[in-house]
Amino acid sequence: MGILQMSVNHRKWIRKLHQRKFREKEGVFIAEGFNALEAAIKTTCHPILEVVADENHLESIVDILPGNVPVYGCSRSIMEEISTEKTPQGVVMICRRGEFHFPDLEGTASDTLLYLDRVSDPGNLGTIMRTAAWFDVRQLILSPSCVDPFNTKAIRASAGTIFGIEVYPSIDPQQIRQFADRTGYSMMAMVPRGGISPGEWEKGDKNIVMLGQEAGGLSEELTEYADRLVSIQGRGNVESLNLSVAAAIILYELTK
Repeated sequence: MGILQMSVNHRKWIRKLHQRKFREKEGVFIAEGFNALEAAIKTTCHPILEVVADENHLESIVDILPGNVPVYGCSRSIMEEISTEKTPQGVVMICRRGEFHFPDLEGTASDTLLYLDRVSDPGNLGTIMRTAAWFDVRQLILSPSCVDPFNTKAIRASAGTIFGIEVYPSIDPQQIRQFADRTGYSMMAMVPRGGISPGEWEKGDKNIVMLGQEAGGLSEELTEYADRLVSIQGRGNVESLNLSVAAAIILYELTK
């Protein structure tokens, strides 16, 4: 396939994708850089629709991309215009958001699931995705008020792992409780204090790990639904543990 040229309207369309409401309307998102590109090529959760590369990267892009993916060439100045980064890496992908329906999860769910409640920091969300992928947890369930997982900061922090993760957005506490009741999952709530330590928890065969908002933690409703409350005890004089670090510790305990 030859290199395509971008129209002015095409550039404007990509620029609009910087806004969450437009990304959701179009069902697509932006990812940037070779690491994300290589990860996207290897997986099918969120397929590549098109790639834009500046003149310094075109040859490298064409060498690794499947032949059916359109490739647009552009100048460095246009790359700076459409990129979401202060220092563009020279490669922008437009990808289709994979559509995963929560009712279908009952037949495909793995033994360990993550449920995130009102997480507001895209960097934390992306790091949690990267951590989950390390422990082969590939299904992520989000409450209605979570930050957009297809925010470019979240994608960057995920280091490309988002392309291998099934994302189930806008699932409220009652839905996750009903799911657990129907499927036999144990619901484990991470709380700052007052819970048992991860090593003391009698883990079931199937577990849903629930992590809450950075400032406020899990909602009271989710805490009441939990079968177990688990806390990571510290020794230092620090108010709280970073959310993504807490996720790493509990996933390690579950999978070791």
